Amino acid sequence: MRILTGQSKGKKLKTPRGRSLRPTSARIKKSIFDILGSEVLGTKVLDLFAGSGNLGIEALSLGAASCVFVEKNPATAGIISQNLRSLGYTERSRILDFDFRKALSMLSAENRGFDLVFVDPPYEFYEKTGSHELACDIRSVVGEKGVVVIEHPSGNMINSEGFNVRTRKYGGTSVSFLRRLD
Repeated sequence: MRILTGQSKGKKLKTPRGRSLRPTSARIKKSIFDILGSEVLGTKVLDLFAGSGNLGIEALSLGAASCVFVEKNPATAGIISQNLRSLGYTERSRILDFDFRKALSMLSAENRGFDLVFVDPPYEFYEKTGSHELACDIRSVVGEKGVVVIEHPSGNMINSEGFNVRTRKYGGTSVSFLRRLD
């Protein structure tokens, strides 16, 4: 897996081993950042279910001001830390290695309003939790003009309450872009 754009273009990322992770493909990642375009520059980013940190690190490479990575697996969070160190992004980042609900609660209490939120949970998450709860939880940390980018199985509908939603389909994977209505 490599950084596709920005100051770290072409640099390789370490990735966790195992079948439990499903990294965003290069094709989908390129499409996401083509759609976001210059909106990434100077933003405060939240990368939920971060895995290797692929999406948040791409945003940092494109000039995001900062990124908080949430990854509950300590070994995987360690890989994010290694990637950030190797690219020189540790000063602009923070890693929370616990469950996304705890992280969102903490970030909400800190009154953090993120401009860009990436959400890429394991697909089994949608079977257990559903998108309604996820959208409600995330709403508390999305800034006034924030964008939420959710990667999900194409058959799943994303709850759009309080958001304007635009979805792109890539085979069995869809990416929904949610923008706050208020």
